[in-house]
Amino acid sequence: MWFQLVNIIGNILYIYLYLLIAVAIMSWIPDVAETQLGRILRRITDPYLNLFRRFIPPLNLGGMMLDIAFFIAFFVYYLAINEVIRLLNSFG
Repeated sequence: MWFQLVNIIGNILYIYLYLLIAVAIMSWIPDVAETQLGRILRRITDPYLNLFRRFIPPLNLGGMMLDIAFFIAFFVYYLAINEVIRLLNSFG
């Protein structure tokens, strides 16, 4: 029972990770980012990403802006997933 619960929680956390990846890919294609799906995904992921964007401004690379905050947020989230799953497995 505990293993199934940990598995469900892990899957939910990984789905959010995949949503972050989808938003990153959509940011490269502006027409896709402005669709209904793009707006929904940004509404889901922006609250988390904005925590990092508040403190880490994008880099200006000759007319192109690179969102470093996204990379840091993604890395932190990935580490957090692994740590949460490890902690939950230690309880069971």
